[in-house]
Amino acid sequence: MKYKKQSLKITIWILVIAVSSPFLVYYYLKNNWESFATEKELTEFVTKVKYAEELPDRFYELYEEEHPNILSYSLTRQIRNGLFSGNFTKSPSLLAAMISDISRQDSDSTKISNRKAYSLAWKLEEETTPKECLNWVLENYKFDLYIHGINEVANFYFRKGVSELSDRELSDIIDLMKKPSIVNVPDRSNEDLH
Repeated sequence: MKYKKQSLKITIWILVIAVSSPFLVYYYLKNNWESFATEKELTEFVTKVKYAEELPDRFYELYEEEHPNILSYSLTRQIRNGLFSGNFTKSPSLLAAMISDISRQDSDSTKISNRKAYSLAWKLEEETTPKECLNWVLENYKFDLYIHGINEVANFYFRKGVSELSDRELSDIIDLMKKPSIVNVPDRSNEDLH
C-alpha cells in the first residue's frame, strides 16, 4: 500500500512538471531578451524594421497563399498550430530575429542562437507588425553568398526592380527563400516571347 502511494505521488509530480514545463520555458523565453540585448540595441533594431522598404501588396498576397495566415497569426499561435498540425512555419518576426546580428553571435551555438531568436521575436512582435518584419527580412535576407535582399535578387535573376516583377517572379522569390540556391530559380527569360 505504501509503495502504491509513493508511486502515485511520483507520478503526480512527474505530470505536474511535464505540464508546467512548457509554460515555464515560454515565460522564460518571452522575457529573456534583456540577457543578450540592451534597450538601445533593441530600439535601433525595431527602428530598422519599422522603416524597411515596403514590398508590393501582391507579394504579401502571394506570401500568404504560400504560408496561410502568416501575416495575421502571432509567433505563439504559429507554434501552437505547428505542434498540432506538424506544419510549423516561421513567423516574420522569428525570421527577422534569426537573421539579425542581435541573436546571431559567432561564439554562440545554434541552440543558443535559436533561444535568443525566439526571445527577440516575441519582443519584436510587441513593437512591430508582421508586414514590417517581412519587409526587413526581405531587405536583409541572404539568398546566396553574394546576393543579399530582394532588390539584388530581382536584379540578378530578372533584371527588374521589385515593383516590376510579375506574380510568377514574386512566387519564385518566395520559393527561393525556402531553399536559397542559384540553381533554384528557373530560367524564364524566353517564356514571355511568342
